[in-house]
Amino acid sequence: MSLDPADLADELRLDVISYDYTPRYNVPPGSFVPIVVERLDDEGQLTRRLETASWGLVPGWAKDTKIGFKAFNARSETVLEKPMFRQSIQRRRCALPIPGYYEWETTEDGKQPWMMSAAGKDPLFMAGLFEFWKQPDQSWLVSTTILTMEAAGHLSDVHHRMPVFLDRGAVDGWIDPAVPSADVPPLLETALAQVDPASVTRHKVGKSVGNVRNDGPELTAPVG
Repeated sequence: MSLDPADLADELRLDVISYDYTPRYNVPPGSFVPIVVERLDDEGQLTRRLETASWGLVPGWAKDTKIGFKAFNARSETVLEKPMFRQSIQRRRCALPIPGYYEWETTEDGKQPWMMSAAGKDPLFMAGLFEFWKQPDQSWLVSTTILTMEAAGHLSDVHHRMPVFLDRGAVDGWIDPAVPSADVPPLLETALAQVDPASVTRHKVGKSVGNVRNDGPELTAPVG
């Protein structure tokens, strides 16, 4: 999470930036991450916002936030039916802009971490969902989850799953809250069909990224 929101404002046509930016290079579930959403403001105008969300979806009906640690990913194959996600996929879709992410390959010598980075000048946009949960102090917790799919192309050499990536042209349609419910399944199908593994490049990184207390740009450096 090292993308400066100021660098995204024009490209994404952001009206509001409320994400509290601090560069981070080791972001586990439960952390706060930026999400791009479209919501109505107090005057009823649709605004595009970069919001802060807790990574791990907490639906409004949840008794506490612990459920979020089981819902940091949502399988695209079942997201339309799962009670955890079926409401948010209909009305609360978002995109997560990132420069890259880590994935772990299982080898004979243990887990080998890889840095998966945007292959071009644009960031990667991961398809996500978000929810609101009322906290005991009556404030709202915004939480999010990342859609995943079966890995394709060279990414399948590392892991059997990967995020659902949106190209820049698909972000607008994905986050549009006005999409009718009947059009959501084909919207998801189109997003899955347009995922391009070639938009991601990869290199091995050191195993110190496996400790969440480690954080710094050196974690992204190639090894081997």
